[in-house]
Amino acid sequence: MRRVLMGVPMEPVVVYGAPWCPDCRRSKAFLVEQRVPFTWIDVDSDEEGLRVVQQIQHGGRTIPTIVFADGSHLIEPTNAELAGKLGLTLRADRTIYETIIIGGGPAGLSAAIYAAREGLEALVLERSALGGQASTTNRIDNYPGFPEGVAGSELVERLVAHATRYGVELMTGVEVSTLSREPDCVLVTTSAGDVYGADCVIVATGSHYRRLEGPGESELIGLGV
Repeated sequence: MRRVLMGVPMEPVVVYGAPWCPDCRRSKAFLVEQRVPFTWIDVDSDEEGLRVVQQIQHGGRTIPTIVFADGSHLIEPTNAELAGKLGLTLRADRTIYETIIIGGGPAGLSAAIYAAREGLEALVLERSALGGQASTTNRIDNYPGFPEGVAGSELVERLVAHATRYGVELMTGVEVSTLSREPDCVLVTTSAGDVYGADCVIVATGSHYRRLEGPGESELIGLGV
């Protein structure tokens, strides 16, 4: 299946992936949010696309594999890496907030929702995709309020919608490099050099497990692995 999503005129980008791949969905969502036109190729149903991926990776099949107009490529990139490659500048609407939450997983999004409900201006900075590990979990059976369990992707969608409803500003592809305390605020500096100040900073970065890099691991992440 081939599909082209168009935004503002830019150099062509080709995303090789699969519908079940959470990192593919994240990369596609990021490109759409940034109005970057791209061609989507489903390697599960497009044999030619799969051959391209294997040729780039010398037999590997890690997705998403994203190819750019100059012939270069990125394999399973973060949003920050995509932004850097495309020359995009990711900045929040303001530089001063009442609360900044570092990490956009369930804990960070929940904190942002509660902060916004109390009338605080909240900013969430997430280096990858909103939802954290929950977004790659096929089913979650121990989250409060869902006695029958809930799909990780559905839980994340609900949390994001809830946070957006309360006016929380959500940013992905932004990696925090340093925190520093000043007399009147806490300063948050990103890897891009942007600096934000807040009365309160909540660190909810969660955890990231190392992968074994075994055969089929990337294809099965979120499907029992």
